[in-house]
Amino acid sequence: MPHVEEKEFVFRLELRKSFADDYEGDADGYAWTGEFRALAQEMLHALVQVAARHPGWTIRPGNRGRSTEDEVTLVLERTGGE
Repeated sequence: MPHVEEKEFVFRLELRKSFADDYEGDADGYAWTGEFRALAQEMLHALVQVAARHPGWTIRPGNRGRSTEDEVTLVLERTGGE
């Protein structure tokens, strides 16, 4: 079995929105984040495209058991060579 090394690198996004002083809470289920799903898909597509332009690297989805509403894990793997 080959030896595999791993190193974690995190791109972390924190979504924020300011509200007026009379804001009554998040009972609407964070409706203001509604358009983020499409934005996140575009960002993921861009990451995959960048990786594809670099020979010797492959990118694939990973899974840490969290909902894709909260986290997306991608595995960027160096192939070939030492």
